Amino acid sequence: MTVLIGIFAIFFVGGPLTFRALTRPAPSRDALQALIVFAGVFALFGLGLRIVFAGRWGHEVMLTVGGILALWFAWIGVLALGAQAFRRAEPGLYMRRWTGILGAGGTTVPWFGLASAQLLVG
Repeated sequence: MTVLIGIFAIFFVGGPLTFRALTRPAPSRDALQALIVFAGVFALFGLGLRIVFAGRWGHEVMLTVGGILALWFAWIGVLALGAQAFRRAEPGLYMRRWTGILGAGGTTVPWFGLASAQLLVG
C-alpha cells in the first residue's frame, strides 16, 4: 500500500508540474516540434525497453519502472502537444485555462489504471 501512496504522489504532483513546464512556452511551431520530439523519444525509449528486455520485464524492478516512466512521460508529452495545438488555434485566456486544467488532470489517468489493477490483483 505504501508503494501506491508513493506512486500517487508522483502522478498527482510530478505529472501536472511536468505538463505545466512543457506548456509554458508560447504555442509556436518550434514549441510543437519540440513536443513531438519529446514524446517520440520517450515513447521509443519505453517501448524499446519493453521489447528488447521482454524476458526480464516485470522481474527487474528498475527496468520495469524505467519503461513505465518513459511511457508516462510520452503520454504527458502528447497531452502537452494537444494543449499547445489548441492554444495555437485559439489563443484566448479561456482556452489556456481549460487546456491547462484538462491536461494536468489527464497526466494522472495512468495512476487510476495502476490502482485498478492493484485492486484486482490483491
